[in-house]
Amino acid sequence: MRLPLFNIFDFPKHKNFYEAIHAAGPVGAWNLMKVLDALDRPIYRANQPDVDNFDVLKARALDFMNAVPGLDGFDKELHARSFAGYGPKLQFESTFINLWMKDTETLFRDVVAVDGRRHLHEAASSGRGVIALPLHLGPSYAAIPMLAYEMPTTTLYNRMNFDEIRAASFPDLDFRGIRLGSTSAMRSGLTALREGRIFSMFPELDPRGVDEHHARIPFLGTTIMVPTGPVVLSHVSGAPMVPLTLRAVGDGRFRLKYHPAIPPPVSPGERRRSLLAVWDVIESELLAGDVGEWEMWFEFDRMLPQVWAIES
Repeated sequence: MRLPLFNIFDFPKHKNFYEAIHAAGPVGAWNLMKVLDALDRPIYRANQPDVDNFDVLKARALDFMNAVPGLDGFDKELHARSFAGYGPKLQFESTFINLWMKDTETLFRDVVAVDGRRHLHEAASSGRGVIALPLHLGPSYAAIPMLAYEMPTTTLYNRMNFDEIRAASFPDLDFRGIRLGSTSAMRSGLTALREGRIFSMFPELDPRGVDEHHARIPFLGTTIMVPTGPVVLSHVSGAPMVPLTLRAVGDGRFRLKYHPAIPPPVSPGERRRSLLAVWDVIESELLAGDVGEWEMWFEFDRMLPQVWAIES
């Protein structure tokens, strides 16, 4: 599969190219990248396999959006079209933000505004670390390393050349990565939290599939199966959970938002309440923004109870 011209995975391979773009400054770099992206986009689409082409992705997302009553009244055709173009947009915006990761003054003055930073630091004051939950909305790949500007951070990742990206983009940050499946995620998380670090993990989907570590909850007027791992880790460690989102606000500007901390459940019986609190944030953020810019639409069928999947 051909990747779009601007993608975070290839960033380390093109040092001279990105240094030249960086030299244009944020406004110039954004405009230059937009021109090149417009030239590349038809080539990218023409080289996508059938399962990933624009029309198939749009139809797939529209089917899932039509299956959830919570989107009644929304322009689902518009949002499905947005989702079909979300993959390249995610990569484009994440790559643009990544340009400034070594230049923190420019990053936080001209590119990314931060809201709710106090929520993260108040959560950290417990002394038990913080479980950060970046939502799969907007340029989510770029949100995770920005945590490490606040506190030492360990992140769980799935498919990414993490070490190469780190070395090229933010070598001086105290930012560690653990590949999903390489070791016990629970054990790794507990170790990081005991050291007072942030432990970051996406809350929406376990790429290994639905198993006994999932629970059925209400979402968008239906029910879905969601991972309980973040909540279980919060209960065992005593660390609060802090959801965060990174959204585009226009013309190469973004807003990173830390939500109020969700306290750790103090008993197994309270885990469900904490899980619902996490998903209330996800639902409200999804409905407040571009519904199509949620990566989970691509695999939403894996989150649905099997009864629905069989009947459909």
